[in-house]
Amino acid sequence: MKALLEFLTHWVGQSAKITLEREHPFIIAITGSVGKSSTKQLLGVILQADEPGSTVRVTTKNYNNQLGLPLTIFQIPAPGRSPTIWIRLLWTAFLHRYGLRRTGIETYVLEMGADHPGDLAYLTSLAKPRISIVTAVTPEEEHWAPVHAANYPSIDALAKEKATIVRNLDPQGTVILNADDPRVIAMRHDTHAHLVAFGTTEASDIEIVHSQVRMAAFPSGMMPIGLEVTLNVSQQKRTIYLAGVFGRSMAYALAAAVGAGYALDHSLEEMATSVEKFQPLPGRARLIPGIKGTTLLDDSYNSSPVAVLSSLRDLAAMEIDPARQRRIACLGEMRELGEQSAMLHERVGMEVGRLKIDILAVTGAYADAVVRGAKMAGMRDDQIHQFNDTPELGIWVQDVLLPGDLVLAKASEGPYKTSEGYLKTKGVRMERVIKELMADPQQAEKLLCRQDPSWFVS
Repeated sequence: MKALLEFLTHWVGQSAKITLEREHPFIIAITGSVGKSSTKQLLGVILQADEPGSTVRVTTKNYNNQLGLPLTIFQIPAPGRSPTIWIRLLWTAFLHRYGLRRTGIETYVLEMGADHPGDLAYLTSLAKPRISIVTAVTPEEEHWAPVHAANYPSIDALAKEKATIVRNLDPQGTVILNADDPRVIAMRHDTHAHLVAFGTTEASDIEIVHSQVRMAAFPSGMMPIGLEVTLNVSQQKRTIYLAGVFGRSMAYALAAAVGAGYALDHSLEEMATSVEKFQPLPGRARLIPGIKGTTLLDDSYNSSPVAVLSSLRDLAAMEIDPARQRRIACLGEMRELGEQSAMLHERVGMEVGRLKIDILAVTGAYADAVVRGAKMAGMRDDQIHQFNDTPELGIWVQDVLLPGDLVLAKASEGPYKTSEGYLKTKGVRMERVIKELMADPQQAEKLLCRQDPSWFVS
């Protein structure tokens, strides 16, 4: 069965390649350790991909691997174990492969993942980019490992893999690089293509002058309502407001997307107006109203050491009334970290303590390590609460929640890798905490990640 699936995936991939070579669409490829999905979503809004009659198509869901890319090209949902959808996919691929049907798409915005070495070489062989975007690779501190650390011997090895998207770029194209990440900006030496740099440095083509969470007064206290980002593009400054999101990572995603729009001759004014319609993806830095007059910071889709550090700092930086509001961090395990797992979870706990988060609620495979780190950083026992599973954690938080509290939820998903191999598990699914605490749970299917029936089996 595995061999058959590999054969079919390869055949569908080659069909996508043949289709793209025949139709010659403009391809924008996005990779990086964090921020890929938000960047592609923002760029899709800038390019008006959702407008009626649009000829722009953006990677849906997390379709960023060997099968996911063809699924985007042929606009077919993931077949999973469904024979019906597999037959539909193969028939659609056949029609496009032999020119019996056209996609009608002129521009693709494709998210490309790099779970394993060689992934990006394969994906760019299917879809050769004219614009390549690399969001971030390097941790802020060397001991903070990137995602997929278990699959790469070092951060440099991961950076080399990410640079594939730059090396395989059309020489007449444009590369969009994070100027604040030394390993990313160094990729400019891997291509002769035009460079557009984004970041906080004044030398950046897309300069992030300032970013902050906009807070508003409510009866229960000051609450986050969105993100303000001031960009400087060609000596033009503009403050852009993204409603319903938070965080530094979202500011970088916006700058990267604006960089691609800038390369395509979109004006800053035009792009700022477009992103007013931006709707964040489920589980990515999303602000959701909670019960009892609280606000939920839903970043539950995935996690890594760098990403959780960023989210914790975002939570800590929000200016609340300490006399009546609290910051609560609900954390699960981070995955694919290999032998560094326990140490890195311990460091996350230390950051929770160092940032003076009021309450830590933790579950998952390395909860003990997080608790240990938090205590090392000075958190009291009455501030730290460990649970066997997510539902138990969610019910406890619901009981202790007070008006004005801010609640962050973050964890990884997918198969958990140990030295013995993969354990088949759906993980802690921290979005269940958000669902437990939502003011309007009927919005869960629309706002939260992993709400299709396949995830309802515990």
